[in-house]
Amino acid sequence: MQNTDQPALHRVPELWFDDDNLILRAENHLFRVSKGVLAARSSVFRDMLSFPLPPPMQDDRGGGGGEGGGEDLIDGCPVVRLHDSPADVTVFLRAIFDSSFFEPPPAKTDLATITGVLRLSHKYDVQYLRRRALLHLDTGYPTSLAVYEVSGAETFVSDGLDDSLRTIRVASEVGATWLLPTAFYFLCYADMRDILASPSFPALSAPDQATAISAYTKQRLACPPVLPFLRIPFTEGCESLDKCDAYKASYLVDVASWNISDPLGSYRDWSPFEGKVCGYCLGRSEEYHRTARGKLWDELPAVYGLPAWDVLEKLKAESIAVEG
Repeated sequence: MQNTDQPALHRVPELWFDDDNLILRAENHLFRVSKGVLAARSSVFRDMLSFPLPPPMQDDRGGGGGEGGGEDLIDGCPVVRLHDSPADVTVFLRAIFDSSFFEPPPAKTDLATITGVLRLSHKYDVQYLRRRALLHLDTGYPTSLAVYEVSGAETFVSDGLDDSLRTIRVASEVGATWLLPTAFYFLCYADMRDILASPSFPALSAPDQATAISAYTKQRLACPPVLPFLRIPFTEGCESLDKCDAYKASYLVDVASWNISDPLGSYRDWSPFEGKVCGYCLGRSEEYHRTARGKLWDELPAVYGLPAWDVLEKLKAESIAVEG
């Protein structure tokens, strides 16, 4: 008996070329593209398509078998089923067949496009797109404190909790370990209850879930040594001891209101303190703060159980030093 519940097949207009000779299917989405171009870009597709497709293997929905398996012809073209999301397949194929769609930095894009292209370019071995996606992520998840401090360098907008979870998941999948320290750091901005309640959290690997939970507390414990007015024994050079001590005491009373989720971002602007403490204490506080933030940055990978920055930098260089 024919199954009447099968979804209608949807031809993706921007990736349906009437003269081309291969149809890819992701769920109920169809893409008609050039077999030759796809094989030239992807070694995986080249190997897959170098052999005749197996005969149709019908299931109760009229679909094919596993990835790369044959299906009934559509408009005379063989159909290859991909077990990837239609959204990822769409951006991946657009990046291959539309040269203006996914340009390297500093061109702007969005995180869903970057991660979709990265996941499938890694899976299907399209190295120039993999490098390009990693270069985009590197603008938002840097391995250098100096780059981290440059605002506006990102080529995409990261929209909080779910985007951090998406980045962690994909970076782990493709072995882009150097992205993980800042991705975990941004994740731990959020409240732990929100992290655990996110629908994206179960999609993380078990080790990444454990890291997120353990790092949450570690990141908050890292904050007090970075905050500038907690440890300032600057008495020998202070120009107005009573005034500076009183102002420091007012901050100690207010400690519960400090943002302990973002120790690297605390006190980036020192102008509000001008005139509130003497010039000597202000200068020493800024110096202390820079040193403490640098130390925390150096230790950040260890907070998440990752190799040191120099090791991560080497891994990054091996993957994205050459742009195709």
